[in-house]
Amino acid sequence: MNQKHVTSLDLSKQLAEAGIVIESEHVWCHGDLIPIINIILETAGSEIYPAPLATELLERLPSEMTNDKGDWSCSLTLINAFDFWVVTYQDGELNTVGEQIESKYLPDALALLLIRLTKDGLI
Repeated sequence: MNQKHVTSLDLSKQLAEAGIVIESEHVWCHGDLIPIINIILETAGSEIYPAPLATELLERLPSEMTNDKGDWSCSLTLINAFDFWVVTYQDGELNTVGEQIESKYLPDALALLLIRLTKDGLI
């Protein structure tokens, strides 16, 4: 597996520390990326961390969000900007809602967004 296709070891640790458990086909085990089949790991504080693919992270992120009153909504936006990825939520007029996350690799950008939304209690 190409390490660019999964979250980095550091972000995999951050996901575990945030209490975000993701079923994944790969894990970081003592610094090495290895395949795991049909297992869910809850491993905060150990040396084994799930290494989710972008598609596994996208399953956890809402494609759209609205406020409590329902008077605005925004959609998840992924932009490949030359040598890095930008992920954010944008309203119908393409205004960024909340924070824009940037990373060289898409899985890391999605993981950062998932961690932020979880910590902020939005998901």
